[in-house]
Amino acid sequence: MERRLSIAIYLLGLATFVTFLSAELIAPIVPVLADKLGAEDLSIVTVSGVYIVLLALLQIFTGAFADRYGKRRTIALGAFLAALSSILCVLARSWEQLLILRAFGGVADAIAGPALLALVAELSGKEKGKAMGIFRSSQGFAFVMGPILGGTIAHFFSIFTPFYIDFGLTILGIMLFLVFVPEAKRKREKLAFSLKALGFVRQNLTLIKIACLGFSETFAFAALCSFVPALAIGFGMTEVEIATFFTSEAIVFTLTNVIVGTLSDRIGRKPIMIIGLTCSSVNLIAFFFAKDFWQILLLMALYGFGSSSVYVMSSTMAIDILPEENRAMLFGAFDALIDLGLVAGPSICLAFLSISRWPINYSFLLMAIPSITALSFIFQTKETKI
Repeated sequence: MERRLSIAIYLLGLATFVTFLSAELIAPIVPVLADKLGAEDLSIVTVSGVYIVLLALLQIFTGAFADRYGKRRTIALGAFLAALSSILCVLARSWEQLLILRAFGGVADAIAGPALLALVAELSGKEKGKAMGIFRSSQGFAFVMGPILGGTIAHFFSIFTPFYIDFGLTILGIMLFLVFVPEAKRKREKLAFSLKALGFVRQNLTLIKIACLGFSETFAFAALCSFVPALAIGFGMTEVEIATFFTSEAIVFTLTNVIVGTLSDRIGRKPIMIIGLTCSSVNLIAFFFAKDFWQILLLMALYGFGSSSVYVMSSTMAIDILPEENRAMLFGAFDALIDLGLVAGPSICLAFLSISRWPINYSFLLMAIPSITALSFIFQTKETKI
């Protein structure tokens, strides 16, 4: 039985990789297309950001569908709607139309997200850390390869070609999910929405603490994505050097996911989380003193390890304590709290610099505060691994 579950997790990882790879193909193309459709600077930012904002905010509502109608069906529905939104981008005649389609894509992925996490929990068996590590690594490999492939394809063929490939790969991913990834047959839950999920999360202090741990990572990561390029440009670095920073972080993040997940099954979640938060806190503070390419490159790579430890452990600890009943809905509420960091990180750091008028490197000290605070939380949190 455990062997079958292990094989199922790898098949889930493969299907996840194909689906996320397709989505990441268009990530670097969307802002270019928005520019060609007449969008100005802030409009381009809006087109690029609306997907993440809606994805983060709507997961709290969408998990209930997976509990009611089945996880594989919900994943297939969300993925198909995402593919449809992508292929329709080819027909956009204005940046406003592109904005609406990207918003639709965010809604679609919000439908699939909680169902994916709940399915990982269902198939994980006793090796919950390893299962979550495989799942996050499959996402990570897609994040590394997708933008590079998408940009290359657009350069040699057409700006619209990645959208066509996105559609085709997503359909392939849906077929992999439906054919090869099993799902336990359970009694269908009643269609209950966010208030019940929020009530459970609010009453569970341990789950709130775990969500805060994950929030600290998304807060710092989103802020780094916004401010590292600005720091690098201030030092006269090129776009290739900036891309190298994020590629190194993504590679380390991806390669360490399975390692930290598997290790947590042996020694516990709490030690891994303490190591990850300590690494992230020290790294973020060290960015304040970074002055050249090699220093920033090293810090980004080390941050990839810390980020991997915190991100994988927050999801794994949630799997440990969430009940099976309405699990997807609860995962949606939990993940929505974590993903608020994607919005809060850049916004708070930008507001801080705008008000204080301090140099950009001071933003990294602010990014470290949630990680340092989370470090105090983890010492007060009980081990969740049984």
